[in-house]
Amino acid sequence: MTTPEVRLAQADDMPAFCKIVNHYIATTTLNFRTQAQTPDEWLKEWQRLRERYPWLVATVDAAVVGLAYAGPWKARSAYDWSAEVTVYVADGARRQGIGKALYERLLAILDAQGYRTELAVVALPNPASVALHEFFGFRPAGVLQAVGFKFDAWCDVGFWQRQGKSIDAKPGPIRSVQEVGGSPRACVG
Repeated sequence: MTTPEVRLAQADDMPAFCKIVNHYIATTTLNFRTQAQTPDEWLKEWQRLRERYPWLVATVDAAVVGLAYAGPWKARSAYDWSAEVTVYVADGARRQGIGKALYERLLAILDAQGYRTELAVVALPNPASVALHEFFGFRPAGVLQAVGFKFDAWCDVGFWQRQGKSIDAKPGPIRSVQEVGGSPRACVG
């Protein structure tokens, strides 16, 4: 497979986001939604978050084959230097380095913005996701047992945490995605 190009997401990528994630919603317990999402839902969320949090796509031959994005961990302002991160790779494109290419760029942008901690929420079991997160320095932070019920089964949820910059120093303001990530086409992986 060709090395994917990783770039900032754009509005016209939201149907591809939707298709990739809806596959996981419909066929797995890796996403706890039970109803498919619409491109409009993705567009509204992207528009709301894209200045403060990076949203990336990986493409091969102009086709979107993966996505990674960050969002707020919690709404309270003391969490401003923490972000929740998520990655999805299109069905049929897994185990080709796409998730790694996406996370490498996503985490670099978050570090440059001034985030101190990234958190990942992983439906368990999911050895591929656990391995990807641990490859990037995420460490297990706990498991909530039997908190999700999907496809007639109770599912556990694990939390993984990555410390970016030193947590000893007083944090500065979070820089915008555009300040550190450049134009949508500037994020080549």
